[in-house]
Amino acid sequence: MRVGELIGPGRIEIVDRPEPDVLPGTVVVAIDRCGIGGPDIEAYRSGRLPAPAWFGHEWVGRVIEIGPGCVDRFEGERVVGAVPPPCGRCRWCLAGLGDQCEEVMAMILGTHPSASSHGAFAERIRVDSRRVHRVPEGVEDSNAALAEPAAVAAHAVARAGQRLGDVVAVIGAGTIGLLVAELARLAGAARVVAVDTEPGRRELACALGADAAFGPGPDVGRWLSEQGHGLGADVVYECAGRPEAVNGAIEAVRHGGSVVLVGISTQPGSVVPADLIERQLTLRASLGYTVADVHRALDLMADDRFRVSAIHERLIGFGELADTFAELASDPSAKRKVLLSPTP
Repeated sequence: MRVGELIGPGRIEIVDRPEPDVLPGTVVVAIDRCGIGGPDIEAYRSGRLPAPAWFGHEWVGRVIEIGPGCVDRFEGERVVGAVPPPCGRCRWCLAGLGDQCEEVMAMILGTHPSASSHGAFAERIRVDSRRVHRVPEGVEDSNAALAEPAAVAAHAVARAGQRLGDVVAVIGAGTIGLLVAELARLAGAARVVAVDTEPGRRELACALGADAAFGPGPDVGRWLSEQGHGLGADVVYECAGRPEAVNGAIEAVRHGGSVVLVGISTQPGSVVPADLIERQLTLRASLGYTVADVHRALDLMADDRFRVSAIHERLIGFGELADTFAELASDPSAKRKVLLSPTP
């Protein structure tokens, strides 16, 4: 079977691999769609991965083989790959902190012993059966492939403590930011503004329900002052993953408001603790998602209340994979989600 593999910075090859062997507790899935996500593009630039299975982790497919010991029977069903329930055995689970489960994180990163030797830029993949979740009827494959980033967005909104009627700002209108903005509205936000440097993304944010969208600058503050009774945003989601965006989020939120860090930056920032204390701000971090977040996202898609179809741009085949990565890595800001369809 064909597999798209990252072999170095800016280098992808389509290689022939043996068919995956089903193991106890695992299933083999024929991939229908695999999304190219932000972490994939960053790995392409750097050539570094936490594990090979990480490269291509937003996917939907059909179960074609089930290993012994699987509790649930998925054969022939459409599924998405996501997280398993907490293991119940690690130190975090035993302390009652299942949302910090070590085994869940290992499966997300592809470092768990059951992980495949490659990601889902492939015709087929073997995964732990606890990681697959059924796709509801009525959810198209291209939309279901966004279940993983949609669950990340759902987790962020769940952690925000957002209330009915809140004024919300979303900084960074990439895939996650757009999904967060949609879900913030579904969660009861009265007003939503998106902030992004790219005009195309700002336009898409408004098409998906944001009341306004601006580039970074004074227009954001003026809009929030007008809509937020002169106070600012009740909740700000930082989805850009840049230190300056964190500072912008803190500036935009009202006294006593909340900032939720969703984007991941490894660069040092310049947040002044006194700014948080004097204004009594709540700073929350949101990493990954839970099984419940996956089900929420899929159910909202099935009910046609979560409009993810506008976020993905086109389907490509293996022959276009390397060139598409080069395109997205050189100018990711103007691009929507691209999906690999392994079957010609």
